[in-house]
Amino acid sequence: MKILRFLKKIILGTIFFITKEIFSFLIKGFLFLIIILGISGVVLNEFFKKDNIIIENESYIEIDLAREFREKTKNLPEILKNEDVNFYSLLKTFDSIEKDEKIKGVILKLDNLALNRGQIEELSKKIASLKSNNKIIYSYITSVDNRNYSLATKSNEIFMPPAMSANVNITGYYTKMMYYKNLADKLGIKVNVVHVGDYKSYGEQYVKDKMSPEYKENMERLLNKVYDNFVDNISEDRRLNKNLINERILAGDLMVSEPYQLKKLGMVDELMYYEQIKEFVGKKKVISLDKYLQYVYDNKKSTKKNNDKIAIIYAEGTILTGEEPRNLSDQLTPNTIIAELDKALKNKNIKGIVLRVNSPGGSALASAVINNKIKEVDKVKPVYVSIGGIAASGGYYISADAKKIFADKGSLTGSIGVVSLIPNVKELVEKIDINIEELKKGEYADIYSLTNEVTKDKLDKIYASNLKVYDEFLNVVSEGRDLNREYVHSIAQGKVWLGEEALELKLVDEIGGIEDTISNLAKDLNLTHYDVIEISESLDYNSILKKYIPLIEVSDKIQSIFVEKELYFKSLYYFPYNI
Repeated sequence: MKILRFLKKIILGTIFFITKEIFSFLIKGFLFLIIILGISGVVLNEFFKKDNIIIENESYIEIDLAREFREKTKNLPEILKNEDVNFYSLLKTFDSIEKDEKIKGVILKLDNLALNRGQIEELSKKIASLKSNNKIIYSYITSVDNRNYSLATKSNEIFMPPAMSANVNITGYYTKMMYYKNLADKLGIKVNVVHVGDYKSYGEQYVKDKMSPEYKENMERLLNKVYDNFVDNISEDRRLNKNLINERILAGDLMVSEPYQLKKLGMVDELMYYEQIKEFVGKKKVISLDKYLQYVYDNKKSTKKNNDKIAIIYAEGTILTGEEPRNLSDQLTPNTIIAELDKALKNKNIKGIVLRVNSPGGSALASAVINNKIKEVDKVKPVYVSIGGIAASGGYYISADAKKIFADKGSLTGSIGVVSLIPNVKELVEKIDINIEELKKGEYADIYSLTNEVTKDKLDKIYASNLKVYDEFLNVVSEGRDLNREYVHSIAQGKVWLGEEALELKLVDEIGGIEDTISNLAKDLNLTHYDVIEISESLDYNSILKKYIPLIEVSDKIQSIFVEKELYFKSLYYFPYNI
């Protein structure tokens, strides 16, 4: 038997070695190809430059807002980046359009709008500025809802196709959350949710069979305020009777409706197809956003660079511990943002930093690490926070020690509270007749066991730990915002606030977008001539290949078959089962 096992090891080891070498060769070749193509692209671009883009007088820039304009571009090396435009660049493009005498206006395509509420608010200000400078804004929609119509009202004219099949779904609001407790009970799965703050509702769908009064109160307040602002804006922008519009919306007249109804109410100006709009303004005069950006780049005059600079750093995505983000753009780790803040510190020309936060939070520890770094940096160079769509829970925690916090009226913030989710499958294991034998030494050694009952004593211990974390959160907000601790507790407990409410509660200092934050920081620093730069750490090639090249994923799967020992005798965060 020992001989057979020895032969098995040799055979499997040989197979693994050969497989690993093959994949290693393929991966290195793939990386080499990427580098060659990248270099070739740069070289060829110099030899075969595109013809200069010519824009006629009275042209229109076509902007499709179904396209995603992230706050931060993807963490990729330059040669792998495509022509992504981030949100700040979009705002600056509107500045170029405003100054460009050849541009008569903008055509906004608003189907499948990808902007969050804060971005809609900030873009609305740009549209208002264009209009005040005699530029024309047309909006075209084939499927209307509350979100895209709230932006459309800012334009000079709104167009829809003359077709009954074009959707109109404007309503008060409708939201839902599924509650899994009854299903979980039947399956024998239990999720223990330990939260500090009655309004910290995350996870309640696993332990309740219906909405808690606190969650309902919080959400209804937010949704009602958003809806009231929506109706006010329609009334003001379209010069319509507020009570009449409100009645029609709440009566359901604008749900499963059609464009003719909107035109009758004065909510849409003209019914025509998109091609007819292009013919109306002149097809040759409709320029795509990418083409216009290339035109601006090609015709950019060599302006003198200013020594003084303000840096933008992006804190976007779920906050997690770890060495690097686990995907290209949706997660935020301390190491990444610390490296970016250090870059800003080392650059003597950077006089201040704007931290653009768009995060629902995440790890308490990672949030604390980031907050501590911001506190240190702010002592040397002022850090102002600009809240985008959301800076809630950990997103607010990392913002609390900034010198000033700006938010849009519709930004979500607050949610000062703590929660832990501890799943337990004890009953499920018993139902499927699996016997588990245990060895244990030490009180609470099994506190995070998935198959042992989570007793009241264990829950009390976890709650006591979370209470300390919550107290720390209160202290951070109290000290960072110079507020009485008891007052902070009264507005905390997991309660979520809109930006305009947060201003009244002193959780933020000003209502304004990222450009307002930059200009206020410059004013406070007495800067009259300055440049704005964006700081972003790129992942290295190895990280990208390791995470995103399918060949490596296959290689990892093969390796895991032969190297199971890696799962033993080491500390792991590992739960590979979908329950």
